[in-house]
Formats: sequence, C-alpha cells, structure tokens
Amino acid sequence: MRKTFFDYYGKYAAETPDKVLLRIDENTLTYREFMEMTARLGSGMQKLGIKPNDKVGIIMPNSIEWYLVYWSAIRIGAQPVPMDPQSGSLELSRLIPATTVKICFLAERYRNNRIIDAVSALVPGQLSQDKCICFAPQEALPADPVFITEDTFLRDYCGMECAPFTPEPEHTMSLACTSGSTGTPKVLAVPYEGFLISQEDMGSHLHFTAGDVMMLGMTLYHQGGFGMGLQMTLKGGTVLYQPQFNPVTFLETVQKYHISVIQLTSTLAKVLLSTPDFDKYDLSSVRVCYFAGEVLPKELADIFVHRLGIRVINVIGSSETATMVVWDSQLDGDTDPSDFKKLPFTDVKVLDENRNEVNEGETGELCVFTDAVITEYFGNPELSAEKILRDEQGRRWFCTGDLVTKLPGGAVRFAGRSKRIIKRGGNLVHAEEVEACLLTHPDIAAAAVTDEPHPVIGQQIVAYIQPKGDARITRGALAHYFDGKLSAYKIPDKVVLVEEIPKDIGKIQFKYLRKKEYK
Repeated sequence: MRKTFFDYYGKYAAETPDKVLLRIDENTLTYREFMEMTARLGSGMQKLGIKPNDKVGIIMPNSIEWYLVYWSAIRIGAQPVPMDPQSGSLELSRLIPATTVKICFLAERYRNNRIIDAVSALVPGQLSQDKCICFAPQEALPADPVFITEDTFLRDYCGMECAPFTPEPEHTMSLACTSGSTGTPKVLAVPYEGFLISQEDMGSHLHFTAGDVMMLGMTLYHQGGFGMGLQMTLKGGTVLYQPQFNPVTFLETVQKYHISVIQLTSTLAKVLLSTPDFDKYDLSSVRVCYFAGEVLPKELADIFVHRLGIRVINVIGSSETATMVVWDSQLDGDTDPSDFKKLPFTDVKVLDENRNEVNEGETGELCVFTDAVITEYFGNPELSAEKILRDEQGRRWFCTGDLVTKLPGGAVRFAGRSKRIIKRGGNLVHAEEVEACLLTHPDIAAAAVTDEPHPVIGQQIVAYIQPKGDARITRGALAHYFDGKLSAYKIPDKVVLVEEIPKDIGKIQFKYLRKKEYK
C-alpha cells in the first residue's frame, strides 16, 4: 500500500502548519487545523458508533465544515456520501435508502431549499440515520431526538484524538451520487488508492506546486470539483471555493489572492468575460485555466490563450473515472479543443456496439482506463457489469456513453452523448427524471422533455406538455409544483403546450412535437 491521504496532509501540517489549505470566502482552514479538526470530528463519529465502511451522509453547500466532515469520515475508514444540497424530499427519499447512511450532516438551507425540512419529512419512514448533525441553531431543528446541533455533537461526542485508518488497496474511499436516468440513484464506489494515484498523477502532470493557489468554479459535492482541488492539496498548495458562483467576486478573489490556477466551465467563462469592466481586473497571476464539464468552443479557448495569455487545459472526465483525456493549448493549440489525447497514465479504446475496436475515422463509444475507475455501482451489479470491464491485466475500464471519432495518432474527437442528458450550464439533467415529475401533476396528461441550444447556459430544458382538458400550464406554476420535489435547476426553462404527445409503440416521437404546438 502506498501513502495515504493523511500521510500527505500530516507531512504538510508538520512542515507548514499555518499554510492555508482551503479558503471559502473569508473563512480559512490551515493544514494544522485540518489535522486537528478531522481528529476531533472523527472521534465523535466513532463515539456515535461509526466504523470502517459505514456511510456518512453530507448534505451541505461549499463550506469549511463540508470539507472537515468529508475527511473526518475518511480518517476513520468510513465512507462519506456527498449529496446535492439542492435535493428535495423526492430525491432524498431515493438517495438516502440507496446509500444506507448511518449518520448525516446537514446545513440548514441552500438557496431556496430548506435542507433540514426536506430530511425531516423522511423521518422515520424513509430515514435510517441514527443521528443528523445540523449546522444550524437549535430553534431551526425539528422536535426529534435524531436531530442535534453541531455544538451538541462537539460537546457530547467529540474528543481530541483519532488515529488515521490504513486502508486496503481496494477500500472504497467514498460514495459519489448521481440521479441516474429516470431519477433512480447511481451510487459510485470510488476506490481509495486509485483515486489518490490519479489525482496525484494529474497534479504532477500539470506541474502544480506548494506555491500554487487554485480557484474552482465547481461545487465540492461534485466529484469533479472536489477532485481537481485535491490535485492541488496533494502538492501542498491552497484551494479556494465560493459558496455560490459570483463573477465579480470570482474576479476580485483571483486578483486579491494571486490565483495561479482557475477552473471553469464554458458557461462560467462566458459569464466572466461578460462582466462589466472585465479588463480592469489583474489576472496576470493566472497561468492555467482548467475547463471541464461542457463543450469548449475554440473561439472561447482562444480568448484565454491569445488575449489573456493563459494555458488552457480542457478535459473529458466523469465521476466514474476522474480525468480521462485532455486538450492542452501548449501541445494541441492548432487543433480543436474537442480533439482529445490520452494522458501518460490513462488509456483509451473506441468500441462499436459489439465492443470491438473501431477503425480510424469511425465513431464509437469511448472506453477508458484510469486508476480511479470505480470498483462498482453500489447496490447495482447489473449496471456494474454493463459499464465496467476488466482486461487481462485486471485493469478496470469504463464505458462512458460518450461518442467519439478515432483520429490518427491515437487522438479522439468528441461527437456527442449517447443518452438523453441535458447539459444545462454546469449541471447534468436527465430528461426522464423531469418527465416523471411532470407526470405526477394532476393537470398534465402527458409530457416529453428535450433540450434546445441556449447562448448562455449551453442547453435549456424544454417541456412539451399535453394538458388535461382546458388546463393552462405555465412555467411559473411548474416552478411552484417542483419546489421541494426536485432541484431548482431541473425546472423546465420553456413550456410548450401541445394537443397531444405523438408516440409510436409507446415511444415519444420527438421530431413531431413542434408540429403539435398550440397556435
């Protein structure tokens, strides 16, 4: 077994104890504080009966507390289970039983979502937790002994010492949650050793150092946003997140803290470039901009490379694999950012429907090897067998569902996604899940959800609705109906009323939908 995460963090805590590891707004966490607080919170989890491989739920936005809870669970060999803090009761009623969490850490609210209310709606019928530790005042908690405040947890359960757990190579580090198609949760078992290796390798490949400061535009509960930050902290650097993305605050923070690496999606980059007085901000400290999560137009990449003088790294990755393939403006600047090459520590295949490799110039499904490929979909052996392959060397390969064209020299060109996933800004939305929620509405007879291009968020969600009788369904009414059931970003951006949803053998015929619109 190679070094553990706490070998790295313990080394930096000894060498540079007051170095800032994490900054969120004006709140900071040093390497020394990280080691001390994870020991304290970890001891509290142990007193609550949490043992290695037990599950610890986290339903919180970006915060110092999120980070400490996550790593405290790992410190004792438990498995943190981050969940989207925008999740409503309908989503949590599926996620919480699927992940079998024993205790859960909650924020009071995130944006318009009252997290404690959403979780308390599941008690006791659907909630298996022994305790819910809430970062909220006592008066915000339900009158249920399952719910306790952070102060009570620290006072009654937490000690000062907790020895770091030494994992086996195949130990599951964490469970990453996605909604899956039709809203059925996909729960990803992230391998401890493989994830450490992959993020350490990527940090070395990009020459990150202890002197670097990285600013991320993604969320901590998203495996990509968390993993990219880990590439920096494994080198002893500093990472910054915002509780919510704000373009002016982002630019001011880059300038104030001399950020050297930033991470963005194409949507966030366009928002930043459109910020009034963008040119007045000093971005000269930035040497690398890390793009992920959306298609990156070459025109946008060129602005960063040629106008701002920033190296652009565009990656295809997924929660199932971590980083897979990259486009690097220093090496690949004469090609399109959608033309990707494998890294020295990854490998790729392009497979046809029979899982045979396609010829050069042909399109197939991207299948990748990284050390971080998940060991399984937790509780779903059928999906695991379908998506995760093992070769003669025992290496795990993941069938991504991404369609790519095989290019000369081993490169691949991204061609699209094979499933009905809508990429709305930085969020992935499964059309089937939105349809399922629409069909619970008493005034909706049938519904079909698809996407349309949008100049700012990339794709917008379009709901074609066949109402019952003379009912008139508006987007505002749907937003009210969705409130508390699904995340706010899953609300359709556009509602089109139709006389009927055309079907053929039960399947929606999307190409005919526009012809059915009301005049």
